[in-house]
Amino acid sequence: MMNTHDFLPVIKAVLSDKRVIITAVIVFVFMDLCAYIVRYRKKPKVTKAKKVIAAPAPAPAENSDEGGGDDAGGDEE
Repeated sequence: MMNTHDFLPVIKAVLSDKRVIITAVIVFVFMDLCAYIVRYRKKPKVTKAKKVIAAPAPAPAENSDEGGGDDAGGDEE
């Protein structure tokens, strides 16, 4: 029968073995990846409201001297 005094060096040898450390790291990373995949949720797309920009009001035809528009005055039928 092993004493507690004899048991500690065996535990230390097992836990300090490279194969045990590498296996523990791989298992931890794999479990962390699985937990991430399970709770992963796609974020819903944020739809931005379209900004409605009012068209600029047409400039008032104050200069009727140009003669090119319908507002030039007179009967031209």
